[in-house]
Parts: sequence; structure tokens; C-alpha cells
Amino acid sequence: MGFVMGTINSAISLVRNPASYINENKDAPATVMGIMVNYVAVLAAIPFLATLIGYLWYYDLFIPSGFVGSFIAYAFLYAILFYILDVIAVYVVALVIGFLAPTFGSSTDRIKSLKLSAFIFTPAFLIGILNIIPFLGILEFVGILYGLYILYLGLPILMGTPKDRVVTYVVAVVIATFIVYFVLSAIVGVITAAAFHVGMVF
Repeated sequence: MGFVMGTINSAISLVRNPASYINENKDAPATVMGIMVNYVAVLAAIPFLATLIGYLWYYDLFIPSGFVGSFIAYAFLYAILFYILDVIAVYVVALVIGFLAPTFGSSTDRIKSLKLSAFIFTPAFLIGILNIIPFLGILEFVGILYGLYILYLGLPILMGTPKDRVVTYVVAVVIATFIVYFVLSAIVGVITAAAFHVGMVF
């Protein structure tokens, strides 16, 4: 539990003062596994648990009793798939950042690319706690916008991006990330819809 709270406290410190936090941690020793397991997987569990709890109480209030079993299964599947999606997305965006780096005169350091990607997603993961009330989940968009600000700050610090190329680098990463999320979300949507249909049939 202390380990989890340590990760959450680090995430809060990043959100409170992104430039200072990134500067302090840019050269901290790290591994791909360490970042993904000890940071990303922990923070991604926040929207996962909030979404699961939110869906379950929402369905309990508004769904006819005859369909409760199917909707509970749907809620679990939806939350789990989007948890996996979030974790994969962090890694894929890191690959995108690294792939685009030479184009914008930036470092191709894989660990720093992954650090930056994890930092970008941090605000959305934290604000994902609001998913516990389903209709407030839309506010996760605020976390995404703040993540773009962190990307803007982090590119020169972590990737050594020249100041005059930061904005175009951000735009390129955003476009690539949108494509990634569109594809992954479509896959999750197809799987959950199919599973829900099967549940309704049986």
C-alpha cells in the first residue's frame, strides 16, 4: 500500500509543478518495466476502479433486474479492456515520441520517451477518479488538455527539443496519439459490444 501511495504522491507532485518535477526526475535511473509496472499500471488502476464502481452502482439503479447479470459482466469487461488500453497507449505513445524525435531535432532516448509519455497520461489517470460518477467522466478531457501542457513543457527538458520546434512536435504527437486511441477504442468497442450481445442472448 505504501508503494501505491508513493506512486500517487509522485503523480500529484508532477501535476502540481510539472516543470520542476520533470527537471528533478529527468535523469533518475529507470527501466521500461519499472515505469510501466510501478508507475503506469498503478495510476491506470484509478480510472479502472472508478469506472467499474461507477458502472456497477449506475446499472444497479437503472437497469431492469432481468438484465443485471449481463450488465455486470459488461461493466467488468469494459473496465478491464480500457485498463489494458490505457497501459498499452502509454507505451505506444512513447514509441511515437521516439520515432518522431529525429524529425524535430530531439533525443531518441527510449527511457526518456517513455517517462514523458507516462507523465502526459498522469493528469487523465488522476482525474479518472471522477468516473465513479459516470456522467462526470467527461471531465477526463481536462486531464488530457493538462497532459498536452506537460508534453509541451517536457519535450525540451526530457527530449532536448529546440524551442522553435516544440509546438509542431506536440501537434505531431497529438495527431498520432488520436489515431492510436481511435484504433484501440474501436477494438475495445467491438469486443464489449459482442460480449454484451452474447450476454443478452444467453
